[in-house]
Amino acid sequence: MSKSEIRRLDNLIATAARKLEGVQKRETWALPAGEQARMAGHVAVLVAKATRLKDSPRAKRGIDEIWGNAEARLRAEIGAAQTAKAEILHQEAKAKTAKKASGWW
Repeated sequence: MSKSEIRRLDNLIATAARKLEGVQKRETWALPAGEQARMAGHVAVLVAKATRLKDSPRAKRGIDEIWGNAEARLRAEIGAAQTAKAEILHQEAKAKTAKKASGWW
């Protein structure tokens, strides 16, 4: 049971780390579908304003906010998974120690 749980957490950490790297490189594949849609909307506004030679600071802030939120969420997810993995490993070590201590002499 616990080895499969550790493997699942390792996969979760690896996936989140790859997504975090993608977010840091500003690659949209790393964003969830809803955030990709919001990003597309902000980019469309920027393109429409640029064709009229205007600036859109709200759209730029929205894009920066999406990237920032995604990065923070992924860092929190990685941290939580690492904490859960450490707790499982600690419990296993504690159980193993207790089992060895209860042996007969």
